[in-house]
Amino acid sequence: MRPLLLSMSAFGPFVGTQIIDFTRLGENPLFLLNGPTGAGKTTILDAICFALYGKTTGDEREGTQMRCDMADNQLLTEVSFSFSLADSHYKIRRVPEQPRIKK
Repeated sequence: MRPLLLSMSAFGPFVGTQIIDFTRLGENPLFLLNGPTGAGKTTILDAICFALYGKTTGDEREGTQMRCDMADNQLLTEVSFSFSLADSHYKIRRVPEQPRIKK
């Protein structure tokens, strides 16, 4: 599996929408997630696992726990993940259960 694009909205510590374009890494089969403590490295892995399996890494948190507390109420918590496998491309979009303000 080769990751192509990851989009996270109001997910984990990210208040807004964050997009990671893995295609910018080129054709290298390996890459490194590097950064200081609290930079969001585990959240990136959590988002990929949540998109693929509906659960976070280590099965420590449920999707309902991944909404950013500081996010705007109008912003939907969701994760979109695109990847390729052999010659096929796939896109997964998951929206965890979350409270919504009534209109």
